[in-house]
Amino acid sequence: MTDATAPAPTTHPRWLLPVLGALIVLLVIATNVGNAVWAGWVESNPIGLLALNSSNKYLLATSVNASLLPFLVVGTLRLLAPDPLFYAIGYLYGDRALHWARDVFPGSKQLIEQVHGDDGLIRSVLNVLVVIAPNNLVCLIAGATRFPIRRFVVLNVIGTVGRVLLMWWIGLLFEDQIESLLDVVARYQQWFLIGSIVLVVAYVAWQIVGRKGLIGGVEELEEELGDE
Repeated sequence: MTDATAPAPTTHPRWLLPVLGALIVLLVIATNVGNAVWAGWVESNPIGLLALNSSNKYLLATSVNASLLPFLVVGTLRLLAPDPLFYAIGYLYGDRALHWARDVFPGSKQLIEQVHGDDGLIRSVLNVLVVIAPNNLVCLIAGATRFPIRRFVVLNVIGTVGRVLLMWWIGLLFEDQIESLLDVVARYQQWFLIGSIVLVVAYVAWQIVGRKGLIGGVEELEEELGDE
């Protein structure tokens, strides 16, 4: 059994962690704004919605109203945006980043435990996950295990482009059904907007007050990872 994480430097520039945290906060804000305004933008400004939030549901919803090239470029860049930030946190802060991640990402314990198991196994798992599910946790673990950065970039880009194109294809396949749903959204747009805003505000408040999830976790980033 080996420890998959390599020793991380003990000190880093004082400005680095606040900058990484600030960029993550900006992306979290964009995601939640997208969740709040989606009903008003999904038809009138589909590319703007994807720039805020390119989750699968919005990729599908905008696929019938957006041109392929901007859809592919904006969707890919938005999905990739947080990945180097979490890779950098894992790479620079090693075990401390993994400890922070346990409290921030629900259900992360099993995957994180594998990091301290068989080095070959976790790298094999990451070869697959970086392509099919390069979420924040996976990118952080990739950094913490010193997953080769060139391989990380190549696999991540290939997987993300493939994901966006898959959503485009599914959108074309179910175009009639998606347009029918969008007609319902347009008919009751005001209520969807109000409901979305209320849900987003309540969810963000719950995370801040309870110090839960990524929003609550960012508040503890400096405390958990700051150099002593």
